[in-house]
Amino acid sequence: MSAANELTKPILPGTAASDYERYLRTDELLALQKTEDERRHPDELTFQVVHQASELLMKGAVHEVDRGRERLMHGDFFDCARLLRRALMMLDPPIQLLRVLETITPFDYQIIRQGLGHGSGLDSPGFSALLHIAPRLGDAFYQQLEAHGLSVIDLYRRHAEFFGLHEVAECMLDFDEHVQAFRFHHLKLAQRIIGGFVAGTMGTPVEVLRQRQEHLFYKPLWDVRNDITRECSEARTGDPDAPQLGHGKQY
Repeated sequence: MSAANELTKPILPGTAASDYERYLRTDELLALQKTEDERRHPDELTFQVVHQASELLMKGAVHEVDRGRERLMHGDFFDCARLLRRALMMLDPPIQLLRVLETITPFDYQIIRQGLGHGSGLDSPGFSALLHIAPRLGDAFYQQLEAHGLSVIDLYRRHAEFFGLHEVAECMLDFDEHVQAFRFHHLKLAQRIIGGFVAGTMGTPVEVLRQRQEHLFYKPLWDVRNDITRECSEARTGDPDAPQLGHGKQY
C-alpha cells in the first residue's frame, strides 16, 4: 500500500469509509431523520433537521456555559468570558434557524404536525438545559461579587479595576439577551405558522411564550443601567427626580 493510502486509511473503530465519518458517527447522525417514505410532507426533513441541529448547538452552548461557570468559581474571569462568548456563538444559529421554519406554510405545517403527537418546542431539552444552567452561572457570579466586596453598580463604576469580572457580567447580559431573542423569534414563529390564539395544553402560544419572555435571568445586570443613568443625571442636575434622558425622540 502506498504512503498516501496509508495516510487516508481509517484507523478509528467503526465501519464507515473514513475516520471523519467514524469520529462524527455520521452514519448514525444522518439516519436520525425520517426517510422519504416515512415523511408526511417533503418539508418534514427541513423541520427535523432544523430542530435536531438546534438541539445539538444548545447542548454545546450549555456545556460551554457550565465550563465558564467553573472557571468563574475559580476566579479565572478571562477564561470564563472566553467560554461564554463561545456559547453565545453557538446560540446564534438556533435563533437564525427559526427563520428557516417560517418558510413552511401554515397548511403544510398542519400536515407535519399530525406526526408530532403532543410534541411542542416548549419541551426542548436543549432549551430546558439553558434554563437550568443560567441561574447556576448567576450564583457563581454573585458569589464573586460578594468575595470582592462589590455591589453590581460598584463593579460597573470600577470596571477598569475589575475588568475581567466586568467582562463576565457583560457576557452574562449577552447570554440573557440571546435567550430573550430566541423566545421572541419562537413567539413570532408560532404566531406566523399556527396563529397566536390557538389554545394548546398550556394555553395559547402567545400567552405561554409572552409569559416566559418576561423572565430575565440576571435582572440586577439590567437594572443597574437605570441606576447608572439616574446617578449620572443627578450628578449633572442635582435633582434625583429629573427626567432621565435617553437617546432622543422615543417612538
